[in-house]
Amino acid sequence: MGRKNRKGRHAAPPAAPQSVAPRVLTVPAHVLEALAQAGPLEGVPDLRGTRLFIGGFVALLASIAAGLASAAVLQEDWSNARGNEAVVVLLALLLFLLLGGGIWYLLRQLPRVGERMFRIDAQGMRWGEPASPRVLAWRHACRAPTGFCDVKTEFASSDAIVKRLVFQQAARGGEPGEVRLPLALTVDTGRVLRFRNRAALLRALLLHLATQPRPRLRFDAEVFIDAGIDPQTWEPMPGPRRWMWLSTLAALVPVLAVIVLWPVGEHIGWMVAATVLAMVAGAGAMGWFMHRRYPGLQGLFEFETQPGAAP
Repeated sequence: MGRKNRKGRHAAPPAAPQSVAPRVLTVPAHVLEALAQAGPLEGVPDLRGTRLFIGGFVALLASIAAGLASAAVLQEDWSNARGNEAVVVLLALLLFLLLGGGIWYLLRQLPRVGERMFRIDAQGMRWGEPASPRVLAWRHACRAPTGFCDVKTEFASSDAIVKRLVFQQAARGGEPGEVRLPLALTVDTGRVLRFRNRAALLRALLLHLATQPRPRLRFDAEVFIDAGIDPQTWEPMPGPRRWMWLSTLAALVPVLAVIVLWPVGEHIGWMVAATVLAMVAGAGAMGWFMHRRYPGLQGLFEFETQPGAAP
């Protein structure tokens, strides 16, 4: 019961905090029809690019090993190593073992190039090792137990050097588990550097997640910026992604200015504080620029299908 005010009336209880309201967009019928008519979609590995990638690393390691060996042979004066010959020999052997082990590992990968798969169909998707792939049924995609969005992209330097697509998968008798996929959709660059039809695979993946039955999934707008897809038309849209990269680089200018121009002798604590302020200012300027240039690409999105549209 609410408390009574002086006139004897009950005061209204405090209002509950409201959650972020997503924009609801309609997926065009022709987009869904094209997805249904396309049938299963298989990832096409870039075999040539992967072999060149591995070959480049082999050449780099071999060049380092050859350069070190040449330097050792051409060295005329070993006076600096006298008395520490055993340590020098041990370090040299360890270094050559590391380089040789890296070359051997990469050469072993060459016959197995292409042994990764990615398949999307009306029931779900399979990816990873062809003999024992990971499987996700679309009906198991679910809402996140906490937070405002269910499908997002994130960058974790401890996990990878590329952004990942993150969404939730229902688990039997437990909390939902996260599915984390690199935006390149490859989980082993030594086997498949990239899929040639990566854009089509990513678009189909997001479409299937967007058109699942209720509860509708909530998409962070940055997902579509990173994927290069217009959330209203589902057509390619690389512009916002390019501008985001450019604005991110521009946002680092104040930080570099503080580091380069900081007066010698000033207390390091003030430099750290100024750097933090420069980072905040740069991030704010980047957010303001993206909001002004693309006002419709912020917040959260949900999707619905037109009546009678193909699922």
